[in-house]
Amino acid sequence: MNEETENKETFESTYKKLDEIVNKMEKESLDLEAALKAFEEGKKTVEQCRRTLEEAELKLKDLRQTEQD
Repeated sequence: MNEETENKETFESTYKKLDEIVNKMEKESLDLEAALKAFEEGKKTVEQCRRTLEEAELKLKDLRQTEQD
């Protein structure tokens, strides 16, 4: 395993983090500063999930193409 792979969170752990952020925002009475911070963290986490899914989709496309060749 290379260093990039070791430092990279799994999709599942990133998704769990996002779920925790959403729950926190829904269940807690956050002041404006805390709500903005949580929203910003959630936005970054969503982007990370999106990138991970896009990478997986590209890998699947490559595998399908290789299979057809």
